[in-house]
Formats: sequence, structure tokens, C-alpha cells
Amino acid sequence: MKQLFFYSFIFLFFYRINAQVNLVPNYSFEIYTSCPTASSQIPLAVPWQGVTTNSTDYFNACSSVYGVPSGSGWQYARTGNAYAGLWAINSYGGNYREYLQVKLDSVLQIDSCYLIEFYCNSVNWTRYCINKMGAYLSVTAVSNVGPGSVLQYIPQIISHTFLNDTLNWMRVSGYYKANGGEQYITIGNFNTDATTDTAHVGGFYDGSGYLIDDVTIIKVAACDTVNSVREYSNDLKFKLYPNPNNGSMQLNYTLDKNQEAVFLIYDILGKEQAVYNLQKNSTTLSISEIGLSKGMYFYKVIVDDKIVKSDKMIIIN
Repeated sequence: MKQLFFYSFIFLFFYRINAQVNLVPNYSFEIYTSCPTASSQIPLAVPWQGVTTNSTDYFNACSSVYGVPSGSGWQYARTGNAYAGLWAINSYGGNYREYLQVKLDSVLQIDSCYLIEFYCNSVNWTRYCINKMGAYLSVTAVSNVGPGSVLQYIPQIISHTFLNDTLNWMRVSGYYKANGGEQYITIGNFNTDATTDTAHVGGFYDGSGYLIDDVTIIKVAACDTVNSVREYSNDLKFKLYPNPNNGSMQLNYTLDKNQEAVFLIYDILGKEQAVYNLQKNSTTLSISEIGLSKGMYFYKVIVDDKIVKSDKMIIIN
């Protein structure tokens, strides 16, 4: 119970520093009731659920079996210590699928615009990737409609390129104008085997598996695709790695001419731990904060007095 309360507090703090409220509860799968010990245990990451009778997996660094990264291959979480895993295809011919579903913290408002996004990573030991991973927003929880275990709904958010990266996290995102009343999000492959395009990524297992992390739904002023591109660009312009780290890390960044920028680190209570000025004549910042205690922190990049990127950082020394 203390552990659950601790992670709940982290979530509330992270929402606060991001200014915009993420309507997805436990969006990074960090809140859990116990460590996963077998497959099909996504319900441990409360309140997430699978949808079909098939399993959806939960991976957490606390587990010696379904750990991060050892339980799924070599992939660390995009943020924090946990993620979900599902099959987009599991061998051909059987239409086997797995999905993630959760009830939102509040319903979507009619005619309001929302930025929907999630991050995925292609499991390195699977043979295929697909190009149609999607997110479906609904008023009620969805259920299996077949054939097989395929949910044949039309997702409002869908990828349009092959999601083939086994090293980096890939962003799937889009804007959605709500009909009103939507309060569930479901993630997965909504196409049958026959209508799913695949590409070879080099693994040995005859399927397409994905890890899922950082699911976000935030209300925005307008359904602006230009802003979507700009937000994605910020992910590319400011990259902190490794994360997790032992206090030694590097920020790669790109600044326009005459921009002023700072990089800040906070603890979970909001206390400032470090401030770095980003030099205009450089593109890297080497950071050594080996005095930081093990645990979760937050960082922000501020350019010309505006927050352009904020995220979690894990110290593992």
C-alpha cells in the first residue's frame, strides 16, 4: 500500500509540472499492485486491462522474470521502470491479437480537440513489424468481435509508416475532435491478418510484438497538425541519454540563433536540484550529478521562458 501511494504521488506531481493534464491514468505503467511473475498480468498495472481473452503482458524492473529490460529483450522503458507488451500479430492465419484498454480520468468533451499519443518499440526477437498500430476512443469498453481476437473497430489515431525500430521508442500520435462522452482508450492492431501490412525486421519468432509506454491524452486549443509536428520536433531537438543513468548523462540539443535556454532537474517534491545554461555555440551538455540519490527525478528544458520539453529521469546508482 505504501508503494502504491508513493507512485500515485509521483504521478500527481508529474501532472502538475507539465501544466496540461493527461487524462490517461497510470500512463507510464509505473503504478502496480505487485511485480509481474508471468504473462497476462497487465491488470497489475492498475487500472489497465486486456480486452480479448488473450494475454497482454506487463513488464517492470522489479521483476526477475518479466523485468525491464531482460523480460522483453534489451529495451529499457521510455520513462520510468515499466511498460506493457502485446502481440500485433502472432503467427499468420489465426488473427491472434492483444490489446491495452483503460478508462480515462474524465470523459472527452464534445467538439473539443485532444492530442492523443503513445510510444511503441518493436520487440527485437520477433520477425515482423506492422504499419497500422492504432488507438480507439470509445464511450464504453470495447469487446471482442472477431474474426479470431481482432477488434474490428476503426481507430481514430493510427500509424501510417512501418514501426520497425527495435532500439528507439517510436511515437504514434494525432489530433482528435471528440464527439463527446468518450472515456476509454484501446491500443493495438485493429486489422485482420489479411489486411495488415508487414515488413521483415530480422527476428526469429513468427509474429509482430510491441512494447507500449507513455500513453497521453491532453486537451488542446485546436486540432493543429502544425503544432503536432512542432511537438515531435522538440523530442528530436532535446534528447537526454542514457535514461535511466547513474548521474552521468548527456543532453543533445539544437537551438536557433539568439535563443536562450536552460536545463533543470527537480526531485519528486519539486525542489530544484540543478540548473544548466545551454550554450548557443554547442549542441551537447555533459552532466555529472553523481551526488543524486537513487530514484525518480524530473527535468525540464526551457527556451526563451517557455517549457519545450519535460520528462522523467531515473537515477540508478
